[in-house]
Amino acid sequence: MDMKNWNVDKTQIAAQQEALKKSMNFAYVGHGPKATGFMAKQFKRKPGLYARCVQCGYYMPLDAKGEETCLCGNLRRDEHSFKSDLPATEVEIFKGTKR
Repeated sequence: MDMKNWNVDKTQIAAQQEALKKSMNFAYVGHGPKATGFMAKQFKRKPGLYARCVQCGYYMPLDAKGEETCLCGNLRRDEHSFKSDLPATEVEIFKGTKR
């Protein structure tokens, strides 16, 4: 049993992700930290930017409050930082705008 997400309702999260995709237009910006800011070495947490996990397809807002983890556990965000178990250049960055 995977203890990383033992208390996560994956069907509820999948439904939330589908609702997010229907309510937003996502435009691909690039891969890795440089897609979040000029010469950035770390991910900048700018409003409207979303990181997408290439493994599970989860969209995560970079500037939101609280903690969040993607379905497979590769992307994590808390109040102060954004972390990835994937190589930074494999994290896709999108600009999200409401439809």
